[in-house]
Formats: sequence, structure tokens, C-alpha cells
Amino acid sequence: TDLPPYLHLAVLAVGGVAVLVLLGRGLRGLATPDEAAADRRLERASGLRHRPLSVLRDRPTVADEAGQAMWQAHVVRAVNQIRRLRVGLPHPGLARRDPRALRAGLVVGLVACFGIAGSDSPARLLASLEPTLPRATAAPATQLQAWITPPAYTHIAPLFLRPEVHALSVPAGSHLTVSVTGGVGTPVLSLDGRSTGFKRLDQGSFQADQDLVAGGHLAVHRGGGDLAGWDLTVVADQPPTAAWAEPPGPAPADAQHVRLPWRTADDYGVVSLSLEMRLRDRPSAAPIIINIPIAGEPKSAQGVNEQDLTASPWAGLAVTARLVARDSPGQTGRSADAVFTLPERDFHNPIARALIAIRKGLSLRPDDRDTAVAGLDALLMARKAFGDDYGAYVNLSGIYYLLEHDQSAGAIPQAQQQMWELALHMEEGGLDRTARALEQARQAAQDALQKALQNPTDPNRQALEQRLRELEQAIQNRMQALMDQLRQNGQQLPPNADAQRLNSQDMQRLAEQAREAARQGRMQDAQQRMAELERMLDALRNARPMTAEEMRRAQQRQRGQQQMGALQDMIGRQGGLLDHTQSRQQSSNPDEQGDNAPASQTPDAAQQREADQRIQQALRRALGEMMQQFGDLTGKIPQSLGEADQDMRSAAQALGQGQDKAAGDAEQQAIEALQKGGQQMGQQMAQQFGNGQSGEGSQPGDQPGLALQDGPDDGPGFGPLPGHAGRRDPLGRRFGEGHNGADETDDVTVPDQAARQRAQEIEQTLRERGADRSRPQEELNYINRLLKQF
Repeated sequence: TDLPPYLHLAVLAVGGVAVLVLLGRGLRGLATPDEAAADRRLERASGLRHRPLSVLRDRPTVADEAGQAMWQAHVVRAVNQIRRLRVGLPHPGLARRDPRALRAGLVVGLVACFGIAGSDSPARLLASLEPTLPRATAAPATQLQAWITPPAYTHIAPLFLRPEVHALSVPAGSHLTVSVTGGVGTPVLSLDGRSTGFKRLDQGSFQADQDLVAGGHLAVHRGGGDLAGWDLTVVADQPPTAAWAEPPGPAPADAQHVRLPWRTADDYGVVSLSLEMRLRDRPSAAPIIINIPIAGEPKSAQGVNEQDLTASPWAGLAVTARLVARDSPGQTGRSADAVFTLPERDFHNPIARALIAIRKGLSLRPDDRDTAVAGLDALLMARKAFGDDYGAYVNLSGIYYLLEHDQSAGAIPQAQQQMWELALHMEEGGLDRTARALEQARQAAQDALQKALQNPTDPNRQALEQRLRELEQAIQNRMQALMDQLRQNGQQLPPNADAQRLNSQDMQRLAEQAREAARQGRMQDAQQRMAELERMLDALRNARPMTAEEMRRAQQRQRGQQQMGALQDMIGRQGGLLDHTQSRQQSSNPDEQGDNAPASQTPDAAQQREADQRIQQALRRALGEMMQQFGDLTGKIPQSLGEADQDMRSAAQALGQGQDKAAGDAEQQAIEALQKGGQQMGQQMAQQFGNGQSGEGSQPGDQPGLALQDGPDDGPGFGPLPGHAGRRDPLGRRFGEGHNGADETDDVTVPDQAARQRAQEIEQTLRERGADRSRPQEELNYINRLLKQF
């Protein structure tokens, strides 16, 4: 077996030929023995004499009786000899051919070889007879791989077709790939009876590709047989849906924003959602398209979008709106039409109001320029209404001549935009530049926020941070301009509980918190802070000084609230007296006193009772002064306060007589009367002074006066209320030092504000620590539980 394959084959061939030659020579000298020779061979091998086998075939020559009897005896003797008949060993005659017995050495060598090879003898003998000739490479086994790649917009991983799965559904537009390796012949791909050929990749590899637009039976054929088969169902992509979650319209919290509650869904995800508005009374006008941002590509989503469309030429007019949703393949779904009136800004300047009315008329009737020109001409005739604002008068003239002489279609939108800017200028005076800058910074921050929500990448977050910094600066500039105008006009906006406060520090803090949340990737928190800031900016846009009547009523409300704060403090002190009385009752022996029996006269109890009597008398005097002040303010004193005065007098008398039980009953009745009196005071104030937003003397649609603050509560432009400097309430406290902290003056820090600030700091710290994923999981879980409180 160690010979080279071809030499091994040659040796076997020579050996085989030699065997055949020798076999032929040997067979050629052989002769088939006849029956007589065969009988002789058997008789010699059996040691028989006288040829007994021949006796069986012989016949006697003489057929007489004696001869016949003798022959029979002879036959019987021969048959008896035949019973010992045997073949015997063969006699090849090797000794004659091999007189030196070389054949014995061959047998000995063969036995030795078997002994050395042992159990490997059969395999070695077989290997010696089978030469290992080089063979051609066998054709590899057939391997088939098939997979379907769904469209990218479905976000579905590739589907591999397995032999055990015979049916499956795939999205329309999927791409089929089939690869066949090995075997003989070119395969054929068949889908629903339509054949597609494979392209050859190399000597034994083939591949076929096909876009799936319809389903059917998919099979791969080769050489008249099927390699694999599946039943495919192609599912068509459904268009998205869009609907109104609630009827749209002005936002309840801010009537100048339009509220758009939306809902959308798609089988693989909505790519975009937009609002399409048409003018109801002029449907042929080009629609206004507003993009409604949605995060990612959700399969279903809903929310509420608020838009400030007061700058639109359609503000104040009825519109027909619908939602339009779009998916990745470009299919669209539309909601039902909704009709509502776009909110508009309230203008107090008469010139501004007239300009806005002309502007809306052009939106409804763009062909009727004569009416608009006539309205502008009337404003030009009212020259005194512009005062010293020559620039505004010149701008109005420019708008007039634009509509009069430019008959192109683009002149109307241009004139409407100029009317809007001039109306803002007339409404805000010299503040219009800072107002526009603030509005632009506000819109830029909103756009950057929506872009960062849709695609929260680092560049988008950095752009949002930059826009928020610009918004902070715009807020500061706007607030400073407002304060400067107030100082120039000699106006003050007193900080009272009813006027809405606009604090630049609060707005800048919200912008800073939104910027910090965006920097840390907490986009939902940033969106929440921006929504709070938007509400404050809307109030800032409509800020105006309080009228004299509003200021007078605000001062009256504040005085009444201060008196109610003093009453609450009085109730607390009266409760302290009741605690002392009940404590003395519990320390004395109840069996020794009746209803009016003197209480224990220990020195400590007597001293405390005497001190409580003095405090009770002081509280009664304070109540009397407060009743007088409230009567001067409202013209009416609550009846329950008079009852409380009588109960306080009874309590003081009982304390002087050492009757703790009677004093406790009177003190308890005084507390109940004071509480009831506080409710009656609140009702009288609400009836007489209103709720702080509007009241007697206010005009429908007027905005309440807004208290502007440029910095802390003790910032410039604010001081104590007129007539209240250095005054004290009936309890000897300065105004605003009530225990409930509801009616503080400018030099008092508000506990509630500090608490809110502290809560915000704690929340910020927790969120920063929660964003650090290197902290232990147990700590992160604890922080998440704490954040649920905010």
C-alpha cells in the first residue's frame, strides 16, 4: 500500500495477468476422468481390492444356476466392500513439481504476516487489492437559501424562508432573494406561474432577485424537480388615518392660541402630520399649511398642538381645517373638516384696531380694494391720532399708495403684512422692536425644540441651547424696555395679589431649565418648561399698565386680604389660649370641680391664667380695630365677628375668675365665630371688589392689568402701597407679616415661592443623578421613585 497509486495498479495488473496465464496453462493440461478412472480413484483411496465397483456393472458370462448363484455371492461381497468407500485426500502432485518443498516457506511467511498484522489483516489485504487512484472532486450537495427584505419604512427585519414554513405574509414592495449553491444544472424561480431565470455567480452558485408586488406560490425548480416551495401573501400598505381627538378651537388657558387635538395612526408609522386650513367664506383661497410635529415615526399617536396664529391675515375669521397624515410610501389620510374661528389679538389702540379690520376685509374680499383704500384714507385724515409719530403716518401712506397703484396679486399680502407691523407699532409704541425680536426668538426656539424632539441628535440639541440663550436675552431686553417706558410715563404697577405677575427672573429661569434639560437629553422636560414659558410670554405680549380704577380696586382687595390674613393669625392665637386652658383642666382633679367650681390655684396655673387673660383682652381689642377697618373698607361688618367679640369677653371674665372650663367653652365658641366671620369677609369682598380679574367698571374683553417685575420682588418700580408705608395691623405687625404668607409686601420673602424654588432644585438634582447610568441600579430605582413625586 506504500507504492505510488499507478505502480500499485501496475503490480496488481501484472500479478493478475500472471495468475491468469498460469491458470490457463494448468487448465490446459487437465482432462476430465471417465467413469472407470473415477472408480479406480475411489477404490484406491478406499483400499478396496478386486475392483468392487466394476462388479456392480459387470454381468456373468455363463447364466447357469450355479454360476448365477456364485455371481450373486460375489456381488454381495463387493457391496459389502463398497460400504467402506471414501474419497480420500487430493494428490496434486506438488512433490513431483516442487522436490525441494519451497512451498512450505511460502506458507510459513503467510502465517507470519497474519500474525504480525493481527486484526488489521483483512483491511490490509483489501487495501493491497484496491489502489488509491486520484479521483475527480465530487459535485457538492445542493444548498438553497431564500430571504425576503421588507421595505425600510416598515422597520421589519429580513424574513428567512425555511423549509418547514410553507406559508407566510409579507408587506408589499418587499424584495425576494434566492441563492442556490451546488448541484448540476441552472435552477429556475417561479412565482404564481411566472418564471424568472437565475444568474450565475460562479461555477456552482446561482442567485435570483425579484420585487414582490403580488402573492402566489413561490417555487425553485431544477432538472424537472422542485428544490423548495412556499405560498406567499403580499399585504398592501394601508394609508394612514388622521382624526380630531376633540373639536379644535381657541385654547381655554390662552384664548389667543388655537388648540388642535389630533390623533393619527398607520400600520407601519406616520411620517408627518400637518394642518390644512382654508378660509370658510372664501374656499378658493390658497390654504395655509402648518406642520404639526410628531416624535419619530409612531404607528399611533395623539396629542394637542397649540399654535399662535394671531399674526395670520385670517385671524378672527372662520376657517375650515383638516388634518393630513402621510406615511413613508407617500400615502395620505385626511380627517373630517372642522370649522372654527381663528383667535385674534386684542388691540386697544384705535388706529391698530382699524388697520386690523381693513386687513381682515382684504382677506375676505381681495378684489374689493376700494373699501380698503377708503378705510386707509379715513385714517390718513385723522392726523392728530398719530401725535408725534410721523414714521407711523408715513408708513400708513405707503400702504395706501401700495393698494392704490399696485394692481398685482402680490400687493395685497404685502399690504396686509405692513398693516400688521404698523398695528403692532401703534399698540406697543417704541417697544415694537423688542416685541418683534422676542417673537422671533420665541418662534426660533419653538422650531429648534420641535426639530430636536423629532431627531434628538447632538447638533440639534446644541442648536436648541443656542436658541434658548437668544430667547433669554430677548426676554431681558423686552422687560427692560417695558420698565423704561413705565418710568418715562410716570406709571407704576403695584404688586398686588390680583394683578398677574410677570417676573423676568422666572421667565429666564424657565428658559435656563429648558436649556439644561435639552443639554442632558431630557427633551420631554425641555418641552414642558417651554410650554410654561410660552404661557408667560403670551401674558407679557399683552402686558399693559393698570388703570386708575383697577389700581384702586386692587389696593382695596389687598387691604381686605391683609385683614383676612390678620384674622387667620388671630384664630391661631386664640387656639393657643384654648390649648393652655384645656391643659390646665387635664392637670386638675375633675372630681373636685363642678361646672363653675374654681380650678386649681397652684402658683404656676394662676400665673399662666393671668397671662392668658391679658392676651385674650389684647386679641379682643385687635378684633375690634380690625372690625372697624373692615367696616370702613366695605361698609358692613360680618355678624359673626360681633359674636366672636362677645365670646372673647366671656372668656376673659372666666379666666379672671379662675374658671377654666367656662373659659375653654367661650374660647372654642370664639374660634368658631372667627372662622365663620372669615368666610363672610371673603364673600363680601368677592361681591364688592370682584375676583381680581374683572369686576365692576371693567369692560368686556379688556385684559386685566399686569404687574411687571424686572428681577426680584423688590426690584425697581415698586414700593409699598400708597398710605401703607410703616403702618401696622391691629396685632402690631407690619402689613404682609401674616402667618399664611398670602399678603406679603415688597420687603418680605414669600415662603411659598422659596418652597417651590427648593422643590425645583431638588428635582433638578435628582434628574442629573438619574441620568448618570454609572450609579448602582438600586440607587437609580430609588431616584426614579422619587421623581414620580414631581
